[in-house]
Amino acid sequence: MQLLAIASHTGTVTRVDGWRATRLAFACCLTLAVVGSGAVLAALSGGAATAGWYITPTPGTGSDDVLLGSSCADSVQCMAVGITLNNINSNGTDTPLVEAWNGSDWTLGAQPPLPSTAGGGFFDVSCVGGSDCWAVGAVVGANGGGNSSGGLIENWNGVSWSIVASPTPTGPGVVGEILQGVSCASASSCVAVGYSTDDTGANLHTVIDQWDGSTWTSVPPADTGQAFDQLNGVQCLAADDCWAVGNAGPVQQDPNFLPIFPGAVGDQGLIEHWDGSSWSLIPSVAEPSPNGGYLNGITCVNATDCWASGATTDTSGMASGILLQQWNGVSWTDTSGSVPDSSMPGMLSSVSCVSAVQCWALGSLGPFGGGGGGNFRPQALIESWNGSSWSVEPSPNVAALSLLNTVTCVRAVMCLAAGSAAVGSPGNGNDPGLRPLIEQLTFPPASIQGLVLSAQDGGVFTYGAAQFAGSMGGRRLDAPVVGMAATPDGGGYWLVAADGGVFSFGDARFYGSMGGHHLNAPIVGMATTPDGGGYWLVAADGGVFNFGDAPFSGSMAARPLHAPVVGVAAADAGGYWLVASDGGVFNFGDAAFFGSMGGQHLNDPVTGVAGTPNGGGYWLVGSDGGIFDFGNAGFFGSVPGQGIVGQPPILGISRTPSGAGYWLVGSNGAVYSYGDAAFLGAPSGLRLVAPLSGISSS
Repeated sequence: MQLLAIASHTGTVTRVDGWRATRLAFACCLTLAVVGSGAVLAALSGGAATAGWYITPTPGTGSDDVLLGSSCADSVQCMAVGITLNNINSNGTDTPLVEAWNGSDWTLGAQPPLPSTAGGGFFDVSCVGGSDCWAVGAVVGANGGGNSSGGLIENWNGVSWSIVASPTPTGPGVVGEILQGVSCASASSCVAVGYSTDDTGANLHTVIDQWDGSTWTSVPPADTGQAFDQLNGVQCLAADDCWAVGNAGPVQQDPNFLPIFPGAVGDQGLIEHWDGSSWSLIPSVAEPSPNGGYLNGITCVNATDCWASGATTDTSGMASGILLQQWNGVSWTDTSGSVPDSSMPGMLSSVSCVSAVQCWALGSLGPFGGGGGGNFRPQALIESWNGSSWSVEPSPNVAALSLLNTVTCVRAVMCLAAGSAAVGSPGNGNDPGLRPLIEQLTFPPASIQGLVLSAQDGGVFTYGAAQFAGSMGGRRLDAPVVGMAATPDGGGYWLVAADGGVFSFGDARFYGSMGGHHLNAPIVGMATTPDGGGYWLVAADGGVFNFGDAPFSGSMAARPLHAPVVGVAAADAGGYWLVASDGGVFNFGDAAFFGSMGGQHLNDPVTGVAGTPNGGGYWLVGSDGGIFDFGNAGFFGSVPGQGIVGQPPILGISRTPSGAGYWLVGSNGAVYSYGDAAFLGAPSGLRLVAPLSGISSS
């Protein structure tokens, strides 16, 4: 991306050299925007994390700071990197900017070194651990000019930054290099991407460097067949599975240094994939001529679920609307139309997913005013994905102008979005007062999660936000309790016994039961409708009994089964899945089939099933705590994966409200939490009158 290619578009800046002209142009357009607003915050600050996105206090250098990349090793070790423009109106020496997060506060990080007599900055960072981070960018001015004179790669060892030798691109007209993205799959496998530059600072051709644990080497990119191309972002799922995105076309990007906006006429999005041996060109969706496309952000949940973000471009090459594409394992499709405000001037600079049902994409929304002037007033934009649709999330508008360039999420804990805001005040000349802007989102706390467990004797145990509303413990039962379901608001629950008897508590209404009726096979579980207005009971022979507003959509009764049915889960609009102990899955109504373990070897029998919030997938759990995920159900961990063996059998699974985590429960009361499922408590330390038999959450 380019910072703002207004020098050639507005005529307000005389070209000095590519780098200085860019800085002057950016200052000019920002100053016009700030002065024209009439109201600008004097500083960026934030309060306590309550709900939604909030601004977190971030120290600046006192000069103009722009954050461009971010990465977290874990929830208490994060970095946001960029560049400090020490004098935006002159040829002052510019330096890399590092902000560090310790779990509670942001502080200025240790100053990275630069070659003597040179300036430069970081454009991206990837952390393998708290003492192993890689940052990439460019060196400016080492050859006496104002443009990029070479790529910059540095490593953080937990104490200090050090420059690491990297390949120098060659070819006709090549003078410098800009590295725009980096991603590490492990300590011995990283990829950095960018492009070579000419003597004006404009892009020439794609550059890809790879780290093998000891040295950085250049790797041939795929041939785009275009006159000019560049890569802007990269993500590696594994050493043999990386995606890189950018743009390619007949026209060079405007020769500007900072990667903020596109600036080439007729370019199209570029997508390349690494399979462990070579990079290949994967067709990107082409935007209709004479407009174009530009990709900057990339994230992958797994090998069949990736998102690429950027902008469509107008006839001047500037960002004209949001561009978003999704990979389904076979091809990329344009999903921009599903994004709110996608037709307005703007772009999504970065995207990050913690699961198939939790993604955030961010950038800025216009007006862009042709790249400068008083009409250039973009505001920070954050969009979220819930597994079925994108929606705008409220985020603070902190100034007349704000830009978000990077987003990083830590599963079950938080997301951080970083960029810059113009917080100068009128009268500051051409210095707009760029300050680092970091917004954070704290994931739902444990206080809003609830967990309910039932025992065979009818005893009930509640944790977190789930309310205790009564039980059958100590009361005579004709048959043991075998399952349960909680109401959506957590204010009540139902228990079901093997003879079909149903017991309701709290705000859970009684809609009927099979108690006292002849059953061909015992009841093994129950599931409630999404609104809590009804429920299904399922028997071991696959028979289904519906009550309240729960529709009957079919069953496996009187049909041959290889193994008994052991559980049921509801889809989001009236359908349901049954699961058998051999891992077979049977879908009814609007519940789609996404796969099963039927016919495959299992170490232990399947004991339960849970569906994702939007019905786009499901999990199966084995009695050993093994997890099998299908559709958009994410894998967040398992009992065997923790090295735990020989424990009493796992009897069920229940997901969190977000679908980005789940709980497992053992017959002895042990509770295992994964993803964003908080550990809320467990009865494993109590003397149980009877084994546990059911689990549900709210």
